[in-house]
Amino acid sequence: MKTVWGEQLNPDSVLQEYPRPQLVRESYENLNGLWDIAITKTDARPDRWDGKILVPFSPEAELSGVGKALQPGQFLWYRRTLTLPKIPAGHRLLLHIGACDQRAKVFCNGQYVMEHVGGYTAFSSDLTAFVHAGGNELTVQARDDREASQLSRGKQSSHRGGIWYTPQSGIWQTVWYEWVPENYVKAIRYTPDLITNQLLYQIQAPAPAGAVVRLSLHGQPVAEGAADEKGFGALAIPAETLRLWSPESPTLYDVDVTLGEDRVTSYAAMRSFGVGEDEDGTPRLLLNGKPYYQNGVLDQGYWPDGLYTASSDEAMIFDLQLMKDMGFNMLRKHIKIEPMRWYYHCDRLGMLVWQDMINGGG
Repeated sequence: MKTVWGEQLNPDSVLQEYPRPQLVRESYENLNGLWDIAITKTDARPDRWDGKILVPFSPEAELSGVGKALQPGQFLWYRRTLTLPKIPAGHRLLLHIGACDQRAKVFCNGQYVMEHVGGYTAFSSDLTAFVHAGGNELTVQARDDREASQLSRGKQSSHRGGIWYTPQSGIWQTVWYEWVPENYVKAIRYTPDLITNQLLYQIQAPAPAGAVVRLSLHGQPVAEGAADEKGFGALAIPAETLRLWSPESPTLYDVDVTLGEDRVTSYAAMRSFGVGEDEDGTPRLLLNGKPYYQNGVLDQGYWPDGLYTASSDEAMIFDLQLMKDMGFNMLRKHIKIEPMRWYYHCDRLGMLVWQDMINGGG
C-alpha cells in the first residue's frame, strides 16, 4: 500500500535533500536511484545481476521495485557506476551510507574497501586510493541474519505479528559522496551552558587548531571564536541575542566553521535537559532548568510503502507537523534510529525526542 508521497515518487529524484543538516558541505553528490541488484547464497561476487533496485529502499519495501525478502545466510549485492572528475589535488573522496542493515562491505573497482557492522549507524568509506577520473564501479554487499544474529534488529522479525514487524534489509538511508581536503571537519559537538550563556563546542578534525567558528541568528552575527589545538572553544552569547530552545519557540542558531580549505555550515540550540525537584520536592523532567510536562506518542517509524524509509522529506515533515498540530511536544522514537534529517526537522519544528536504544539478539 503506497502513501500519497509514494504515489508521487520519481525514481530519478529520490530523497535528494542534503542527508546531514548538522554538518553541510557544498561538494555533495547524491547516489540514490536505480542500482543493479543480486541475491546470492555465498559471499562470492555474483556472475549475473537479477535486476534493479531503487536505493535507498530495502528490497522488502514496495518502493524498492523488488518485493523480495533477504533470508538469513543470503547476501544482497548492489552495483552502480560512479562517474567522477579528476580528483582535486590535496582532496579526498568520501562515500557515505546512512544505514545498511545489518552488515555491509564496500568494494570499488573490484577492490575491497571496508566493512561496517550495525544496521542503524551511518558509516563512511575513503575511496580516494581506489578511484580514477571517469567511470568507476561501486559495489556494496549486505547481509542481514535478523534474529539469528546477535546484532541490533529493532522490531524486525522473520515471523511478524504481535509486537514484531516486517523485516527489512540492506541499504535503507541515503547514499552520497563529497570531496574534502586532507584536513577537514569530521564532526562538531555542542554543549550549551545556560549558566554562563555560552555555547561550548568541539571541532573533530585531523588538526582542528585555529578552526574559526561563527554563530549567527536570523542572518545577524552573534559570536565568533577559534578552536584550540584539541578543537575546543566557547562562544559567549550576548543577553540581547540569547534565545532558549523549546517546543513553543524552537530557535536554532546558524553555525559556520572554516578550517583551512574546508568550510561547513551547521546549527545549534541553547537548551538543557535534566531531572530535578519542583517546589513540592517531587522529581520532574526539566527543560532549560525548569519542570516541563512532556506530552507525546510512541513513534514507530514504519512506512507502509518504504518500511524503515520515508518516501520523501515531505512525508517526514507531514508526520512530525501532524503530531505538533495534535498538541504533542514529544516523540519517543521506538527502537529505531532515524535519518539525520528527521532529527533536524524535530529541532526546527519544536519536538522533543526520547531516543530508544536498539535491541539485539538473545
